[in-house]
Amino acid sequence: MLKENTLDMLLVKYLLIISISLFDSIAGQVNTEAMRSEDVRFGFSNQFSLDVGYEKANNEVLDLASEYRLDYIKQNNFHSFMIISLENAYEKEEKTPKNIITNKGFVHLRTTKILTPKYQVEIFTQYEFNEYLLLNDRHLLGSGLRIGFQKSEFSNTFLGIGLMIEKETYNLDIENEKRLLRSTNYIKNNIALTSTIDLRNTAYFQMASDDFNDYRILYDGGLNFHVNKSFAFNIELNYRFDNDPQGNLGNSYIQISNGISLKF
Repeated sequence: MLKENTLDMLLVKYLLIISISLFDSIAGQVNTEAMRSEDVRFGFSNQFSLDVGYEKANNEVLDLASEYRLDYIKQNNFHSFMIISLENAYEKEEKTPKNIITNKGFVHLRTTKILTPKYQVEIFTQYEFNEYLLLNDRHLLGSGLRIGFQKSEFSNTFLGIGLMIEKETYNLDIENEKRLLRSTNYIKNNIALTSTIDLRNTAYFQMASDDFNDYRILYDGGLNFHVNKSFAFNIELNYRFDNDPQGNLGNSYIQISNGISLKF
């Protein structure tokens, strides 16, 4: 037992080192709960996703998004995963050089320990940047309780309750930095519509501890079409509402994307 615990600690340290190094290299929390895999395959597993978009009229726009995740699951109910996501969009008008119009990404590390069949405790850390939201960087560290409410062959539902320490810096002349303690609460539901199609819905509610008018609502919806156990087509909808945004940023942010994913 001591040897297994030592291996667990070494793995967590290894993933943390990878995450910190990535933070240095790629410069409110992304809804990573929606990205959580419910597959129970002991040991290591990998998943890579790619979205590509292209449109041409008076100018050309090329949108590239990629995501990699690494999972590790042990039989003693220990689960750790890391997600790296990057997205860039390039616009090129006639007789002008290309211009980057979207540049965002994040690295997220989360470790979960199952206490009982219904309750899990988890700890997570994240780094994020998003030029569209004028977000230079966001660092956060949090922990919470994950509760299973319904689980069957075709669907499952989870509720999460937790707290996170958050530091944000923005590319603004005023209100360019924010530090606070924020609650992070979510509800997640997965439904298997058929043997090859499943639907994912996740909603977050995050509120500042010192100002109840400073809150965010995040929603991620996804429809996955599985060709086989390793390959799938994905359609995703992401929505964000911030009741107290920094500077003159708008309250709402929405994104629709589609692509492919490969598990190995």
